[in-house]
Amino acid sequence: MSVYSELGVKRVINAAFALTRLGGSTIPREVQEAMNEANKSYCNMWDLFQTGGKIIADITGAEAAWITSGGFAALVLGAAACIAGKDPEKMRRIPDTSGMKNEFIIQRNNRLYVYDRAMEVAGGKFVFVGDENWGCGVDEFEAAITDKTAGIHYAYPTAPKRGVPPLKDLIKMAHNHGVPVIVDAAGMTYPTSNFKMFSDMKADIVAFGGKYVHGPNSTGFAIGRRDLIEAMALHSFIGVESGPDEMPGKWRSIGRGYKLDRQEIVGLIAAFKRWMALDHEAERITPAWERARYIEKRIKKLPGLNEARISYIPKSGSGIAYNTLGLNVHFLDRGTDEVATIVKKLKEGDPEIWVRFWGDSNNFIINTLMLLPGQEKELVKRFEEAFT
Repeated sequence: MSVYSELGVKRVINAAFALTRLGGSTIPREVQEAMNEANKSYCNMWDLFQTGGKIIADITGAEAAWITSGGFAALVLGAAACIAGKDPEKMRRIPDTSGMKNEFIIQRNNRLYVYDRAMEVAGGKFVFVGDENWGCGVDEFEAAITDKTAGIHYAYPTAPKRGVPPLKDLIKMAHNHGVPVIVDAAGMTYPTSNFKMFSDMKADIVAFGGKYVHGPNSTGFAIGRRDLIEAMALHSFIGVESGPDEMPGKWRSIGRGYKLDRQEIVGLIAAFKRWMALDHEAERITPAWERARYIEKRIKKLPGLNEARISYIPKSGSGIAYNTLGLNVHFLDRGTDEVATIVKKLKEGDPEIWVRFWGDSNNFIINTLMLLPGQEKELVKRFEEAFT
C-alpha cells in the first residue's frame, strides 16, 4: 500500500505542469539523498544560507544570491529590501510604509495577478502604466518615476508579448534614475544560460522557484545586486532569528513566517548544482518526446478523438516550450464546457490524470515533461477508457 493510499488520498499522474497544487516537481534521487543526510545533524542556519547563496551566485555570475521559501517569498523580501533596506527602524514598521519610498511601477498588460501582490505584502503601493491590451514603452515607465518610487516590478514574459519593453532597456533607464528592478522569473530556469543573462543585464533582484530546478516545492531563491540581497537576508526569517551578528530580534522585519528546514535548503542547493550540470536534452527532453510519441500513436485513432486535432507543443516536435512539451488535443466538435467535463472525468479515476487546461478553451495539453517512467502507459489506458 502506498503512503497516499494509507492516507486516503489518490495519486496523480501529472501531465499538466510543475503545479504547486500538485507538489511542484519530482525530487531526484541524489537531491533526496542530500536532504536525508542533512537530517542527520544540525547546523548554523545563517552559515548554511550564506554558503548556499554564494554557491548559487558563483554559478550564475550574480553579485549575490539568497535562498527563500518559494519564489513569492523572494519577491516579498525583495520588495521589503527596496523599501526599507537595512534600516532596523523601517524594518520594524513594515508593512506600514507611510513616509517611505514605497511605490512600485508595474505594467497593466504584463501582470501576474496572484504573484505581483508580493509587492503589496511588504507594504508597497502600485503605480500602473500602459494600456491593458497594447502595453507601453520604456518612456511611460520613466514618466511614472517620482521621489516615492521604490522600484519597478517586471514579470518576465514566457513568450514574446505585445507592448512589453525589453528588460534590458527597462533596467538601463531605471538605473539612470537610481531605481531598482525586481524581476519575477520564477520558471525561467531553462535554458540555464538565462541565469547569466539576467546577471549580465544587471537586474537588481531576480526571483525563481525551486521547483523549476527540481528542488523542493517549498523553496525559491533570488539573485542580484549585493546590497539588496544582503538586505533581503536581514528581512528573512533567519535575519529575525539571528542575523550576521547573532543579535536575535534586531532585524525585526516581515519575513519571520517564511521559514525553511535545513533539509530543504540543502535540497535546493543540491538540486541547483545538479540542474546546472545536467544534460537536459538527454535526461529530460528526449525521454519526454519519446513518451509523447508513444501516447500520440495510441490515442490518435480512438473513436472519441476522431474529431480532435492532435498536434505537438512546440509545433516543431522537438525542443521545449515554457516548461512544457507534448501534445495539444484540440476538440473541433466540442465546446469549452464539454472539454471541461472531459478534464474533470480524467481526474475522477485512481490515479487521477491531470492535463494542462485553463478552463476557457476547447483544448488541453498533455505535458509529458512531468511524467515519470511508465506513467505514459497508465495515461494511455485511461484515455482508452474515456474515449473508446
